[in-house]
Amino acid sequence: MLVKVFTLLLSFSYVISDGQVRQMVTSYNPGCQTQKCPECSPGVVYVQAKGDNDILHYVVSALGGPPTALVIKTNRPKERYQLNINCKMMASKNDTERKAAITLPSGLKEIYSYGVVFSRLFQYNDTADKADITAYNINSTKWRVYDFTEFEWQDITTWSSNNLIVMKVKTSGEVMDAAFYNESLVLQFHMFDHSDRSKELPHLLYDADSTQFDFTLQDIDTGNYSSARWGLETVLLGSDKKTAGMHIETKKSIDDEYTPGVFEMSNWLTRPGNEANGGYLQWKPVCYLKPGRARSVATKVDYTNLASTSDVNVDTFLQSSIMYSYFPDIMNVSRSATNFTFGLESDGGFTKTNFTSWTAQLGFGAPPEDKVSSLVVGVISAGLGLPVILIMFGGLFVIIKKKTSKEGYTDLDTDRSNIQ
Repeated sequence: MLVKVFTLLLSFSYVISDGQVRQMVTSYNPGCQTQKCPECSPGVVYVQAKGDNDILHYVVSALGGPPTALVIKTNRPKERYQLNINCKMMASKNDTERKAAITLPSGLKEIYSYGVVFSRLFQYNDTADKADITAYNINSTKWRVYDFTEFEWQDITTWSSNNLIVMKVKTSGEVMDAAFYNESLVLQFHMFDHSDRSKELPHLLYDADSTQFDFTLQDIDTGNYSSARWGLETVLLGSDKKTAGMHIETKKSIDDEYTPGVFEMSNWLTRPGNEANGGYLQWKPVCYLKPGRARSVATKVDYTNLASTSDVNVDTFLQSSIMYSYFPDIMNVSRSATNFTFGLESDGGFTKTNFTSWTAQLGFGAPPEDKVSSLVVGVISAGLGLPVILIMFGGLFVIIKKKTSKEGYTDLDTDRSNIQ
């Protein structure tokens, strides 16, 4: 009986609540006649995720600037679905052409738009082994700054598919000592048409309004940095005016069922007071030091306080990114920046394994929340309920046994009286 109950609970624990299902349509280098378009190198991927009443438009590229993912949510008209995108204009050196490279056709109306720009990568020599990037001055010899606008990227259309966009570095160039080469930095964007949970650690819960990305560093020449660690400068933008404030909230949990040893979830919100109609960047504070992800090779992901983009001098990166093709007035939209840092005190740092991989996700609406599964509820209930049931039945058995024994003694006394 107990085996049947646990089997039933286990099956319930994997049931995903009904959610929107989307139809994915992917195109490469829109505006060119062929998929392989030299003028649009390293390429642009455009994904339409069609829902029942709306469409999510994803535009991902490092064309002319840093790696960027732009997400635009629109209505779903009866006819024209596609954005007007011209990758040749996006690659132009003429600002007037670039400003008009991504537009909405008549019939499509924006509901909300947001996106992420990865602007720079910081390498620092953590000789104190404290995993604290703020302890070192950016102008010191313990720092190296890698500008993503200087990187050369492989053709994005070569590695991408209908629901997976892959960006691989070719080289960081002689200007930056050519430390990056042969896919030593990889960005992967996973598009989803339904709700489920990622099969790989940290097993993030996703839905049809979100896309997960994996950021991986591997086989990098760290030179004379014996204790190298990394920081990833990241900018999140939303279509509100720049006066709208962004916020990072961290939620704690008593349950680490899906990510062993991790009891937190962080959400970077573009509209803190209106989550249901805003965007977010979500992550768990954990990354992995080997390709085979496991708790034994897990370490911490941290972040610095949010800063304005002008304070950290990244506005020029935004203007060179594909964001500028949709937000020509990009200096007046809501945006903020942070550095994600990887590593924990005394974990050996990047130098130990020469590998770091981190997963996070972008999405529209309220960020998904982990909830205790039916399996765990069942186990807890069984753990608490079985002892109670045993005590109740045990007590009942003792009472009945005593009563039966007492009646037996009474009958025996009666029989002896009759004999006498």
